[in-house]
Amino acid sequence: MGSLYAETHIRALQLAKQCVDMGARIRTVSRITGLELPMLRSMFYQDTSSAPGRWLESSDWYHRSSVVDRAEASIFAVIFDTLLVEHGYRPSEALVGAYRLYQERCALAPAIPFERAFNLACEMHGIWDSGPPQLALHNCRRCHSRYLVAAGDQTADLGGCVFCKLLKRYHRDPHIQAHFVAQNVVAIASNVG
Repeated sequence: MGSLYAETHIRALQLAKQCVDMGARIRTVSRITGLELPMLRSMFYQDTSSAPGRWLESSDWYHRSSVVDRAEASIFAVIFDTLLVEHGYRPSEALVGAYRLYQERCALAPAIPFERAFNLACEMHGIWDSGPPQLALHNCRRCHSRYLVAAGDQTADLGGCVFCKLLKRYHRDPHIQAHFVAQNVVAIASNVG
């Protein structure tokens, strides 16, 4: 039993370090790892303070975000869901792994910080005591991409998915062009699906 506890604790500390390196707040790290705040403060936040700001407790930010942010949130969500559901990762490992893979896909700095990725994971699967799922992945009937919608949304395809909107606006929107490399925009949408 002693070695199992030690291995579990070491794994939690390694996970905490990865979360801190990705910019997680101390309360988020505690929720993900189960480690107590005083321990985390003494080990990881003595030289660095936890990021300031309000803790995200809903997915409202997603619905008010730009097309770029919603597309990137959907990319992260698909990666997270694939690791969690299809590959059977633990939620904490799926979160860290998905965020790392998401960062690698970004041509510029990620539009979705780690805290928002954590919020998306909570809101999609009702994990880490977040309550029932508020977001779900939906398959677009037009482009077949998977993208985030409000859980239970039956009208998702009426306005087109976030990737359809992104592709439609790409040639006339310099912000989208600056954010997504031209030859990768179609690949991103098709690989997400």
